Amino acid sequence: MPELRQDAVTGRSVVVATERAMRPSDLSKVRSAEVAGPEECPFCPGNERMTPHELFALRPDGSAPDGPGWLVRVVPNKFPAFKHCEVVAGSHSLFKRCAAEGTHEVIVHSPDHCRHLAEMSVGDAGKVMEVYRERYRVNEMDPEVDYIHLILNHGAEAGASLEHPHTQLFGVSLVPPLMELELRGSFDYREKTGGCVFCDLISRERDSGERVIADAGGFIAITPFASRFPFEVWIIPDSHEPSFGGMSDSQIEGFAGAVRDILRKLNLKFNNPPLNYYIHSAPCDGGDYGYYHWHLECFPRVSTPGAFEWGTGMMINVITPEHAAGFLRS
Repeated sequence: MPELRQDAVTGRSVVVATERAMRPSDLSKVRSAEVAGPEECPFCPGNERMTPHELFALRPDGSAPDGPGWLVRVVPNKFPAFKHCEVVAGSHSLFKRCAAEGTHEVIVHSPDHCRHLAEMSVGDAGKVMEVYRERYRVNEMDPEVDYIHLILNHGAEAGASLEHPHTQLFGVSLVPPLMELELRGSFDYREKTGGCVFCDLISRERDSGERVIADAGGFIAITPFASRFPFEVWIIPDSHEPSFGGMSDSQIEGFAGAVRDILRKLNLKFNNPPLNYYIHSAPCDGGDYGYYHWHLECFPRVSTPGAFEWGTGMMINVITPEHAAGFLRS
């Protein structure tokens, strides 16, 4: 059963999910994504029996659940980090723990075993983003879920355990520390200025242009001024909206195009690098987060943090964001 454990010194929460050690290669010294042909891949059409029963699927031909005929498919993660479970008893004040309540889903982008978002048409990428929003909206109604985290791991070095392109959705019973920092900073900025830090950031970045990579379809892609990683990219919607679930139908194509184009640039510049992206959105715990502004953060794994970074929490970036933006624009 997954647990949330809290460090007695820092208060930092850690998820302990022993079930996930059952995934291929997790405990090997050199981690590699499981390479399986379409006949053995649980995400390929015809192998639906290898996954838990589907939660949702785009099936334009009206085909039956848990069989072929889908365009995008959603299933529970077979080895979840968060799930609905019984409360852990006997927690000591120095060793606080509780059940890792929540949800953990897998969104399979396409029946094609090798078709990444960077290689899709904007229309097909838009279908994936529609399913993102659909599952976000469903999970935010869960009373046990306070925050929803959508992530993509591409490549073994970035944490992907299966090579068939997919996204994971975590519905968690707490607001993660990094999100608490962003929320606090956004709230403090509004208290001081009356505005949104992200809206003002967009305006200033457009004025200078030096860190703008792309600007179209209602979304701007920038290398943030204090980038933590080389070639880190943020994709931010023009319109102020705290929650990813509030994205309108008319915004889907623009968001899909922005994500697809940034992934394509990184793919071409770095020869299909391992990378991660995730969506930061306001919590769904019933609070008022009108001061926040959802966005996507992405970074290729072209550098490796060392002991300084892990020991201090301060990243050393060897590429200026201005140079990175120019390189990606070219």
